[in-house]
Amino acid sequence: MNEKKVQIKVLRYNPDSGDKGYYQEYAVPLVKGMSVMGGLDYIYQNLDSTLAYYDHAGCSLGICGRCTARINGKAGLLCQTELSGDVVIEPAVKERTLRDLVIVRATK
Repeated sequence: MNEKKVQIKVLRYNPDSGDKGYYQEYAVPLVKGMSVMGGLDYIYQNLDSTLAYYDHAGCSLGICGRCTARINGKAGLLCQTELSGDVVIEPAVKERTLRDLVIVRATK
C-alpha cells in the first residue's frame, strides 16, 4: 500500500558558518492528526539527526511557546499546527537564530 507523503522544507541556518542558509526538503509520511512538530520528530529520528529545533518534550500543549516558528510564512506553534500538506518552516526571528529553528529567546 502506498503511503501519502508530504514535503517539509526547512530553512537550515547556522550564523557561525557565514552563509545565508539554505532550504532542505524532506519527504515525511502523512499521518492523520500529525502536527508539524511530529513531522520534525520524524525527520530527526529517521532522516537527519542534525536538524536543530525545540522538541516538545517539555510542553506539547501550546503553552510555553518555545516551538514558535514561521509556518508557510505565518507565525505559529509547531506543536499545535496540523500537518496536512507540504509546508515550509523557518525560524520565528532569523536575526536571533542560533541554528536552524532554534532562536535566542528574549529576556525580561
